[in-house]
Amino acid sequence: MGVHLFAGKFQKCVYDNGTIISVDIIKNKTQCNLYNYTWKNERINFDHILSAYLALFHVATFKGWIQIMRNAVDSTTIDQQPYRDASTHNYAYFIIFIIFGSFFTLNLFIGVIIDNFNMQKKKVGETVDLLMTEKQKRLYLAMKKYQTKQPRSAIEPPKNAILKFCFNVVTSQKFDIFIMIIILLNMISMSLEHYNQSKYFTQVLSITNQVNI
Repeated sequence: MGVHLFAGKFQKCVYDNGTIISVDIIKNKTQCNLYNYTWKNERINFDHILSAYLALFHVATFKGWIQIMRNAVDSTTIDQQPYRDASTHNYAYFIIFIIFGSFFTLNLFIGVIIDNFNMQKKKVGETVDLLMTEKQKRLYLAMKKYQTKQPRSAIEPPKNAILKFCFNVVTSQKFDIFIMIIILLNMISMSLEHYNQSKYFTQVLSITNQVNI
């Protein structure tokens, strides 16, 4: 989504010392090149999927995220000089991402703790196994296996032949794999979109998305 919103919009016209030129003086890339100024792109941007991941990683870890958000809020359109608070609605994108990104980072941290806890628990379990007889081990393993099993409600297939065929198709493992492949292909096609792509490439992506839908 960040690529769709901000690709090519973090570029600006600057003086030789790197200071941004006012929009009252330079309005776009053409004027910038005409007056021999420098049309510069931000080091962290959303021009393609990889740079967008890097930008969002900075935002999620709160490292330099203020400047990234500032660039997004000041951005206008492609090849146009940015100016202060040109697109204040872009604040919403970063606020929403920070809320969910923080939860993701927290869950990742908790996941590492739980994983380490399970490893230690497994080591303790191995120590307990050494103190058990063979019969006790079999009983212990059977009880553990029983605890991991979850009851599943059986769904009766329809009696109509056509409906029964459709039911068998959608409940089969092959259908699940097929759906997962379609979702994966759709995700790949969406991630390939980037700034300054050719019309042919855009058309191919559009057709691919329509087929996936």
